[in-house]
Amino acid sequence: MTTQRARNTELAHAVLGWNRKYLRHDSQLTQELVAQCFGANFVVQPNGRHYQANLALYLEFLNGMKTAMAGIEYQVLHTIADEESVVFDMAVQIERLNGERESFVAMLLMRFDATEKVSLWKEVYLPKSA
Repeated sequence: MTTQRARNTELAHAVLGWNRKYLRHDSQLTQELVAQCFGANFVVQPNGRHYQANLALYLEFLNGMKTAMAGIEYQVLHTIADEESVVFDMAVQIERLNGERESFVAMLLMRFDATEKVSLWKEVYLPKSA
């Protein structure tokens, strides 16, 4: 029997997998694809900022973000999960179309709604020094 904690961890890993697949310049994102992981309305909190998002707004944001991206990779170093949320401690690397690579350390908190879609994406990330 799967616990909610295990299910939340599984969902969070699936979102990272979705990002790997679609956060690249040559993907064709749609609202339906975004809705595979994200709720109709949700909150995004990157580095202390706060945004109310919906599928249309997030699609627009993601399409802008991925234009110069060849891909993104996550290395989950630690996972903490409970009945409401998952926290990942990660090393993140973004590869750009021009060959540049950006590395970050990140802490990501995800919460899911009753339909198992992201309702909160709260991330703190810092460029990783060489």
